Amino acid sequence: MKINFNKDVRNIAFTYVGTVIGAGFATGKEIVEFFSINGVYGAIGIVFATILFCWFGTKIMMIAHTYNLKSAQQFNTLLFGELGGNIINGLLFFVLLGVTSVMLSGAGAVFKNYLQFNSIIGSLLFILLTFLVLRKGTSGLFSLNNTVVPIMCAFIVAVFINSHLPFTFHDIAVNNILPSFKGINYTIFTKPITYVCLNMALAQAVLVPIGSECKEKSSIIYGGLLGGLILGIILFLIHLNVSTVINFQHYEIPMVEVIKQVHPLFYYFFLMVILAEIFTTLVGNIYGMSRQIQSVIKLNNNLLVIVLLVCCLIISVIGYAPLLTFLYPLIGWISFFIILTLLKPKKST
Repeated sequence: MKINFNKDVRNIAFTYVGTVIGAGFATGKEIVEFFSINGVYGAIGIVFATILFCWFGTKIMMIAHTYNLKSAQQFNTLLFGELGGNIINGLLFFVLLGVTSVMLSGAGAVFKNYLQFNSIIGSLLFILLTFLVLRKGTSGLFSLNNTVVPIMCAFIVAVFINSHLPFTFHDIAVNNILPSFKGINYTIFTKPITYVCLNMALAQAVLVPIGSECKEKSSIIYGGLLGGLILGIILFLIHLNVSTVINFQHYEIPMVEVIKQVHPLFYYFFLMVILAEIFTTLVGNIYGMSRQIQSVIKLNNNLLVIVLLVCCLIISVIGYAPLLTFLYPLIGWISFFIILTLLKPKKST
């Protein structure tokens, strides 16, 4: 069977990737915590996570397409009924609002600490850019990710090539990437599941509406598979990159240590990549939340986007990170039950 990677497939794949990837992904911190800490077994975990990304992302979009679901609100109501769906939607919306606020705060921090700009100016700039992108609705979301995601992928590949080629096995810190069998523990199997489930819980806000709006099932299937595969490849390359750094688990931003070994010029590109990935996640989250609210109350989309952005700015100033530390694992387990339910979706009445 001939596979046709048309415009819809690219739109879905790149938007899927752009939604999942955030600052923690780009800095390498998430990859270290969930995968690299387990050495070679972390690489096996990445293979497992890639399969899950391909399957879960495609499944969510296919259900949205089949049942014509416009938002994550409708998606969870379909799976868990009115009461259960509303409880889960409330929790997910609350966490999504917090994550988006942290992203906005992170953008301001990058402007302040690395570009010598006032953090509020950085946050306000991102608010303005997000509003301009989302004025175009879904097409704006697609255009952004079609531009940013390929650049981000090219950067990670370039860092890998400059770090590892010509490649020899001993170029990777063997003691870091090949632990003894005594180092095996149950997290080798649970962390990939937790990581994917957590990301799916947040990404469904974007995946559901784009799955519903796509006309061809084949585009959803190929787009979901391509997006999951790209995520897996990026995970693996970052895993190999950070594994070259001695004691990589002790660094807050492991990728910076990798870039120091390559070339100073890569550092400035890295800052741009961080900001770009924060931006794609920010735009995707605001898009998803606006769709979720509009499935309940019909409001002007531009006004709703502005209100959400202002709320996120206020929360980013107040602080939200400690609460996320508690809510992230909770949402991960909720998403795990959502994933189990995907095996047999209920029909809406």
